[in-house]
Amino acid sequence: MTTPPDEIAPPRTPAWAWAGTLLALLVGTGLAADAALRSSSTYDEVTYLRVAADWWRTGRQGEITRMGSPVLFWKWQQAPVLFALDRAGLGAMVDRPLDHQPTLLPLVRLWSLVFYASALLTTAGWARRMYGPAAMVAAATMFALSPSLIGHGSLATMELPLVALTAGMGWLAWEWLRSGDRRCFAGAAALAGLAFSCKYTAILYPGLIGMSYYVDRWRSGRRPKLRDAVLKVVAFTAIMAATNLCATAFDLGPISDRPTDHPALDARLSGRAREFARRVITAPIPREVAGFVSQVRLQGEGGTSYLFGERRGYGWWYYYLVTLGVKLPIGAALILAARAATTRRPGPGSCLILTFVVGYLTITSVASTRNYGIRYLLPLAPMAVAWASGLASGPRPGRALLAVGLGAMAWAIASSHPRELAYFNELAGGPRGGRFVLGDSNLDWGQGCKDLAALQAERPELADLTLFYFGDTDPARFGVRGRTFVVNAVTLPPGFPPRLAAETRFVAVSTSLQHGPWGPAGYFGALDDAVPVAALPDWSIVVYRTSDIGMPRSLPSGPTPRYDVGVIPASGPAQP
Repeated sequence: MTTPPDEIAPPRTPAWAWAGTLLALLVGTGLAADAALRSSSTYDEVTYLRVAADWWRTGRQGEITRMGSPVLFWKWQQAPVLFALDRAGLGAMVDRPLDHQPTLLPLVRLWSLVFYASALLTTAGWARRMYGPAAMVAAATMFALSPSLIGHGSLATMELPLVALTAGMGWLAWEWLRSGDRRCFAGAAALAGLAFSCKYTAILYPGLIGMSYYVDRWRSGRRPKLRDAVLKVVAFTAIMAATNLCATAFDLGPISDRPTDHPALDARLSGRAREFARRVITAPIPREVAGFVSQVRLQGEGGTSYLFGERRGYGWWYYYLVTLGVKLPIGAALILAARAATTRRPGPGSCLILTFVVGYLTITSVASTRNYGIRYLLPLAPMAVAWASGLASGPRPGRALLAVGLGAMAWAIASSHPRELAYFNELAGGPRGGRFVLGDSNLDWGQGCKDLAALQAERPELADLTLFYFGDTDPARFGVRGRTFVVNAVTLPPGFPPRLAAETRFVAVSTSLQHGPWGPAGYFGALDDAVPVAALPDWSIVVYRTSDIGMPRSLPSGPTPRYDVGVIPASGPAQP
């Protein structure tokens, strides 16, 4: 079989290539480890800490299924740490995980770096197989200098386990397309089954692999048959499902554990149909299927999303395109553009990657009703990085653009570390400007408590503070002083004032409440004309004088969303 023009057989890997890849690995994991130690709990991490500790002690995991989340990734991230704590006589940390967040969470995050390292090395290995040793070093370096991968790689969430498994699946799928080796096909499907237990968006993988197969056959001059592609999808799905069942130890659970009280169901059905539907949703089925059904239900209900100062309940079809435009480093965009400009006749690698990326992005844009962040696009990172690394083995102009792009990516890391989670590129004006574009996990996921405590230590007057905090933990655990109202994505806390007001000298507000999807609509509009007296380096929390609430002042640069301020209930749902 001849090697496609844009792919080369890798020669013997010289020592400098191994050294360069190792250096990139050390840089990336070092940056992620530093970031892991310097931020407080993000919103999702609090839930995973609590659920994992409860599972470790009791074996219960029905709550996470009802939430529409998978059951394996948080066990991989936390079970080794919980085991070690018990063996070391520190079981009290497992018994009360939320009280011990400042100590427990960094331990879990540091162990979770194994998934970041695995994703980087897998991506680099795939690049070497496609384009040679120089591409291996380039891919490892791009991965290590990607702010969003560092930002999410420093957290104990589902993103990096999914990225690592998707990278392995992509590599094996490429090997299968290139050689026809059925073992690679089965391996790719098995990794997809594990990926499904990290995030349910992996349900897209069989169809995307089938599309890639069809396009590859068409590219190679063969007459593709739709039937063959469909059979590949069916086989891939079967292996994927079998792997998932084995990995979850054939664990079963119901879609709902309530025998009665199903208002939505009762409103649509009656009589025997209602009783039959109740039996179906309370019957034990594979737990990941039950969780997936819960996630589908949540997608059907939509979720409050934020873009350019506007909130919507079902998002925007172009949300993820905008997200790429403001969260992707300029250097990375330059590298991808240069790679596209120098691509000739696509081989199996380019065919798979381009089909998968375009298909995934299209389906996600059209079908997703819950627009929460670039983290939903991170599974595409290994494929994009491996494909772009082909510049390292191409003509000199491409290599020059690659070097310039990597330099720009290094600057992006230097200017945002250790707060890569809130990185926005220069087009968006950094996180200060980015808060008027995107919210939630793109900028403020509740990670700013340590930075706020440090700011209060530097400026003691800010201890006289009322904090409106978006998150799911008590900021006092991380040293924050003053009165706090913790606003999560579901309800408002008891005693929440009906209008924005405080008895302290200063008011601090999480950006996801003021410029984001959460919190009561319009409530923080009273701060639109107030000038901040302080802000955290990543702009996840901003501080104002209480006396400035509602008083006109000159505004900082950038568009400011306007809301009508109204009276809200003292408790109840945060969203209308």
